[in-house]
Amino acid sequence: MIEALENYVTAGRWWVDCFLAMPDHWHALIAFPEQEQMERVLRDWKRYVARQSGIVWQDGFFDHRLRSAKKANETWHYIEQNPVRKGLCVAPEDWPWKWRVAEKAGHSG
Repeated sequence: MIEALENYVTAGRWWVDCFLAMPDHWHALIAFPEQEQMERVLRDWKRYVARQSGIVWQDGFFDHRLRSAKKANETWHYIEQNPVRKGLCVAPEDWPWKWRVAEKAGHSG
């Protein structure tokens, strides 16, 4: 999933600030170029990942518009607590299935 995510970033189909995979769903903070339709990009990405990994996706998705950097940071904090709330790890930094731009650049985030 992460390789496909990074390929779409490189191709300019989306900008991903952060991504976190759970056993049965995923969360991400994503922005889309004006010329891309969110529904199409997500459908194409999910189709590609399904073919590569055998994942069977739920139809559709849930989206929420974030209008400030503060709200985006609050939302990411909430997202990264998800595996902790589910009892899958003790602390957010223990969860290995996440990707964040700041972490890719060598910063903690």
